[in-house]
Amino acid sequence: MHRVIVLKRLDELTVVDDGTIYHGFDQEWYSKLWQRRAGCGPTTASTLIRYNAKRNKSNSKASSIRLMEELWSFVTPGIMGVHTVAHFTRGLREYLVKKHLGFEIAALSVPIDRANRPSFAQVREFLVSRLEADQPVAFLNLNNGKVENLDPWHWVTIVGIEQRGADRPLFAHVYDGGRKLVINLTLWYETTTRPGGFVSLVEGGEG
Repeated sequence: MHRVIVLKRLDELTVVDDGTIYHGFDQEWYSKLWQRRAGCGPTTASTLIRYNAKRNKSNSKASSIRLMEELWSFVTPGIMGVHTVAHFTRGLREYLVKKHLGFEIAALSVPIDRANRPSFAQVREFLVSRLEADQPVAFLNLNNGKVENLDPWHWVTIVGIEQRGADRPLFAHVYDGGRKLVINLTLWYETTTRPGGFVSLVEGGEG
């Protein structure tokens, strides 16, 4: 069994600037140093919003930055950044209400205490359900464990998952800093030593 689930409209997250193609948004586009250092949360929230935009869509870098600046005012990092699922969802919900957008929020937290964590099967099912609904997933990783190609204390966007056999690890297709990555999500779950979690939008009437 080789199972792959990927968003249907990945071009919605493509940004083109002077011939350079970016996969998703990059917090380095923010104008201020603090924003560039701590802006992964609002940057990732921006990708969720952009993917679901119904009008006035543009794949330019300038329009992407405007959206990122707008989301910064809602998903605003504190001294520790946006370091909890609750912080992220609170700001995202405020934005949805302010903009009269008909979405709910689905979230799954992964606590530091392994005894209280959802099973990995529950994590996989959450991702499957959201991606099959054609929704990107914001992923909070405070500690990357043994996953070497994933930055710690960071939000990224999951745009797909892949499992290369029934007993093989689950891999996530991730957009981070305008790049495409493939990370071993099973290894992350088994080796991370801090909390993490997942957030996605739910369109009104879904399900």
